[in-house]
Amino acid sequence: MNEYKLVTVIETAEHVYIRIFVNNNLINPEGLIRLKHEELDQLFKDLFKGSKGKCIRLRCVHS
Repeated sequence: MNEYKLVTVIETAEHVYIRIFVNNNLINPEGLIRLKHEELDQLFKDLFKGSKGKCIRLRCVHS
């Protein structure tokens, strides 16, 4: 079963820019994926359900 990580890198009022990892492999090395907040919520729900709970959401904190 695949494990998913959705990492929020940038968040604006309208969009979220994310990186997606599947089994600890980055699947979008060419750049960030831009989604609306609702789209990210739905993606997370779908992946969480499909992976039987092996999906997490993270936030990238820049120092």
